[in-house]
Amino acid sequence: MFRNDKENKRAGYKEINFNHLMSIYELNYHNFKQAINSKFANKHNRKHSKNLIIEDIFHDKFTRIFKMYHKFSYDDQVQYSKTFSIKPHLIFYMYEDAQLLEVKSLKDNQNFQSTIDNKIKLNLNLFYWLKTLINQ
Repeated sequence: MFRNDKENKRAGYKEINFNHLMSIYELNYHNFKQAINSKFANKHNRKHSKNLIIEDIFHDKFTRIFKMYHKFSYDDQVQYSKTFSIKPHLIFYMYEDAQLLEVKSLKDNQNFQSTIDNKIKLNLNLFYWLKTLINQ
């Protein structure tokens, strides 16, 4: 008759499955293409788009594996090195033929194992970041 608290919470939420994850990958692909095209096409944003660095690890006709980071600059002109970057521990897999963009952490990439919850968390964070980048 009585459910424990954990079962009540689980019953209240819709489960996210593999199909949801694939739709997030597709949305990330299209949003990434839109964000990159709009940032480089707009004359006012060219200065900001130069600060977004995409470093290719592997690139062929259908697959692109890359790291992406932002280059910051110091406000103080006395500094010898006026720019710095914080490189995240994320690797992006873009599949042109399937039109998917997946993000993995370095740990997941090295171990070849990840839970679906972790994949959804990383890829949803990318989705929200891309949406804010597009809406700026």
